[in-house]
Amino acid sequence: MILRTAVRELRAHPGRTAFAVAGVAVASAMLLDMLMLAGGLQASFRGLLSGAGFELRVSPAGTLPLDTDATLQNAVVLADAIRAEPGVAAVSPVLALNIRMEQPSAAAADSGDAIVFALGVDPAAQGLYRIADGRDLEAPSEILVDVRSPAGVGDTIRLSGVRSFGSAASASSELIVVGTAEFIYSSASEVPVALDIGALRQLASRPAEASFFMLDAAPEADPDELAQRLGVAFPSVEIVSIREIVRRAEERLSYFQQLAFILGSVSLVVTALLVGTIMAVSINDRYGIIAALRAIGVSRRSIIVTLLVETFVLVILAGSIGLALGSLTARYLEGILSDFPGLPAAIRFFVLEPRQLWLAISALATVGIAAALIPAYRASTLPIATTLHREEP
Repeated sequence: MILRTAVRELRAHPGRTAFAVAGVAVASAMLLDMLMLAGGLQASFRGLLSGAGFELRVSPAGTLPLDTDATLQNAVVLADAIRAEPGVAAVSPVLALNIRMEQPSAAAADSGDAIVFALGVDPAAQGLYRIADGRDLEAPSEILVDVRSPAGVGDTIRLSGVRSFGSAASASSELIVVGTAEFIYSSASEVPVALDIGALRQLASRPAEASFFMLDAAPEADPDELAQRLGVAFPSVEIVSIREIVRRAEERLSYFQQLAFILGSVSLVVTALLVGTIMAVSINDRYGIIAALRAIGVSRRSIIVTLLVETFVLVILAGSIGLALGSLTARYLEGILSDFPGLPAAIRFFVLEPRQLWLAISALATVGIAAALIPAYRASTLPIATTLHREEP
């Protein structure tokens, strides 16, 4: 009965109801987007790093992996020394360089040489790509290309080191494409390749270098404690756990959370002001009816509950529309932000989770009902006789 009365009152004033629904829908869309942005980027970044399956990273001192062009010198000796430490299950060296690639004419007749991002890896222990077609690397003469590359399995491509000004002519090598892969950390603008780290070192004339190591901790070892112990044993390099990398990344990206908090708070304030104003006007128009109901014995509690149920229906209707609108807006904004240079394609700024939906709905309902509570209580406490006399037509 109460719900039916609330719906009837909303339908009795379609213009006012439509205005309130539109305003709350826009505010709820902003709220959902800000909730998605506040936790989505961190969750996406954490999932991206955790998906590699290696709990620690070793990079040149004072940097994170691929933060700079600095490399680990004497990497072969360093890798063997770290591998011998207790608690280290596996060491995966990675060399990342820009390499000149000659596109196969059969795959890209209109393209010539291109500079590509090459990853030198140990195929037996790597966490940088997933095979999409073909097979993994088995020999130094083989190469993997990105799934977006015009080259395909069975093609032969030529790689040559990028020569700096004044240096001798760079080496070159022909490699057979044995598979295509999805590279976990590649950006939308990159089309990387992967080959054996020994072959890349020889090609680039860097026989003992690595950009970083990925470490796999033994099951009984805590990654953070292992990173701290290895940091003491090898003070010339930076050794951090995935959790520490995520923490540092969150510090760098904290302004996204601050922006989300501010705009999310603004959306709730707008919702409160809009709902409070609309319900105050609606209730003011019904002072005579409310006083008449009180005169025939309807309790104050029933009056308040009826008005709050009306508010709840209004907020839920508008919030449902707003959540759908927020999802569409998030997709549009995601398309804009995903073009940020150097950002891994797997990173998502807006991640929709059921918890965020429930949080948005709960926040909107709570704020809306709280905003309507004051005019509803005031209406229920008006003097019956005076109100009837004043509202008499």
